[in-house]
Amino acid sequence: IKILYFIILKILGEDFLLQEPEEEFFMELKYKFSKTSISRMKGVDPRLIILITSYLALGKKDIGVSYGARTEEEQKYMLEHGKSKVSRSKHLLSKELLTTAKGFKLDVLEANAIDIVAYKNGKPVWEREYYKDIIQDMKNIAKFFKWENNINWGWDFKSLDDPYHISVKELNDGGIK
Repeated sequence: IKILYFIILKILGEDFLLQEPEEEFFMELKYKFSKTSISRMKGVDPRLIILITSYLALGKKDIGVSYGARTEEEQKYMLEHGKSKVSRSKHLLSKELLTTAKGFKLDVLEANAIDIVAYKNGKPVWEREYYKDIIQDMKNIAKFFKWENNINWGWDFKSLDDPYHISVKELNDGGIK
């Protein structure tokens, strides 16, 4: 919650929170994340949460989170059961040092990847083509936030078929091609 509050302040400015909200500001969302999807966002880079939440707010297609942050043990299990192809997954929690504009430093455990699942009539859809416009809309959202060079899209991978995967690039990160 504190991170989301910080993000709102950065995006909309402090004055926004002091203004009386207009009635049009509040809208009913067509789709909402399930409690399971929300729990899977825990520990995931906030940019990815903003990205998928912004997409969901568009109301075009329903999506959820199939995987978020993982421990080493969970990743090992995924590898052993053929549900992952890499041992050093971006889903793994790693320690990062965050520094605020005022110099406050905070160690956090954070994962740099999320996997989405699309739903049609409440049922999960895994056909690649169904994700084409979802990913394009998310790329446009990333561009709006000026993150287009900071995101790896599983949709674009040539060596691995993983259209549901979205990750944040790290320093010296070539990513999967």
